[in-house]
Amino acid sequence: MSDIKYSTRLNSFGLGKGRKYPTGEESTLDLIALAGQVTGLTSLELNYPEHFGTDSVADISAALDNVGLDVQGVQLRWPAPMFADGAFSNPDPEIRRAAVTMVKEAIGICRELGADHVLLWPAHDGYEYPLQMDYMKSWDWMVECLREVADVDPGIRVSIEYKPAEPRGRTLLNTTGAVIKLIRDCDRPNLGVTLDFGHLLMARENPAQSAAMCLREQKLFGLQLNDSHGVADDGLLVGSIHFSETLELAYYLVREGYAGTYYFDTDPVRENPVRECELNIERMGRIIEVATDMVRDDPALPTGDALHSASVLWTKMLGA
Repeated sequence: MSDIKYSTRLNSFGLGKGRKYPTGEESTLDLIALAGQVTGLTSLELNYPEHFGTDSVADISAALDNVGLDVQGVQLRWPAPMFADGAFSNPDPEIRRAAVTMVKEAIGICRELGADHVLLWPAHDGYEYPLQMDYMKSWDWMVECLREVADVDPGIRVSIEYKPAEPRGRTLLNTTGAVIKLIRDCDRPNLGVTLDFGHLLMARENPAQSAAMCLREQKLFGLQLNDSHGVADDGLLVGSIHFSETLELAYYLVREGYAGTYYFDTDPVRENPVRECELNIERMGRIIEVATDMVRDDPALPTGDALHSASVLWTKMLGA
């Protein structure tokens, strides 16, 4: 398991002491230095344009080299107020053009950092009221924009992270199935999905089932791990609430040969962010080990026998 890449949210290191959100004044280089203190961390993913406002790509690369971390991807953030009414689904063609331009810039930075993955979170592509969004036109606009950014560089993977709500009341991409449908409509081999555990819980989806759907399509490009109470995007420690669902997710990831990064999207609001990240790595490493044992020792799983499956989980979770 030494070849597993463990990455995390850079902004987590700007939290703690009761802060839910970074102030926006944190130095990217200082956050990288703090992340470098995490035992077991191999990688980071940076937000564009957020983390590139004052520091050059060369300076950021040097800071990463200094702490022995690489970059596995660049995460695109379309900021409000410009994109408050949507990015690729915005009814204003000039706003859509600006959204595409930002992704092209992120792809260029991704190349400079030696990474091959740009992640899109369409946070504002949604609505609050009936008849506010033209669902059909908005879908077509998203397909058009995604095809254009995917064609910039076929060697760069572009994935979509969906969330059913927040900051919008509802989003156009509100289920795993909706994202897979969109990717099929785009028909580009370098377009895929990034699944966020907490977002799946918000949508009342089972993370393992959603991952299985994406793995079946060979479209699971990224994974964001955390936990929550299922109502909001709590960003809690991995396996802290939904342990059995996390173990089942790991079972499918191991069984189907997922080779991507294990990225932690957590919010240590009151916890020490370095130790919190270390716990995520320790927990996920152990969960992957247990899942690997399950795949090896009981190849007939799942059998359709609920009591047998429950016994296997109970034994693996409690060791008895």
